Amino acid sequence: MINERIALVMLEGEIPEGEADPHYTKRFYKSIQSFTDASVSLCEQKHYRKLERYLRVAFKLFKEGNETVKNGIMNVYLYSLSRSLALHENEKKWVYENMPAELRIEYMRQHNTSMP
Repeated sequence: MINERIALVMLEGEIPEGEADPHYTKRFYKSIQSFTDASVSLCEQKHYRKLERYLRVAFKLFKEGNETVKNGIMNVYLYSLSRSLALHENEKKWVYENMPAELRIEYMRQHNTSMP
């Protein structure tokens, strides 16, 4: 199971040093927001190959993560991605078609929930 510390290594490429937060939760949420911002930027710049790798990382974290990691993917990554892509129809179509099925289901659930 992927915990916050392992997720940080996957997202940042380094082993987190010991901090006051023994579970690395605060740092994980900051890192997942940066990961989300980078994904949105890649999408807007139409760097789809690199974005596809980001989607695979997000999927691995979603599928194998503990509850905190899954929560970060659902409530930060997918939520922010769906809100940003609502303004970009072509990019949204590409992301939807290239997203792993389990993430696509959650993405659509959030997208449909956030619509007025």
